[in-house]
Amino acid sequence: MNKIEIDTFIETTGEFGDVWTVEQVQDVYGDKSLDEALADRRASYEHMSNIIGNSINK
Repeated sequence: MNKIEIDTFIETTGEFGDVWTVEQVQDVYGDKSLDEALADRRASYEHMSNIIGNSINK
């Protein structure tokens, strides 16, 4: 990802309280596209939501 995409990623994930530094994004998603990185985070949010939902509904 380039600097603009990294900034967009940080801004977008920050809206959900998922705070990243530039260095973290570069380390984890540096070789991915912005769309791929955001799709991965969305999948993570959904996974965590399912875990929380299952815990609450027990």
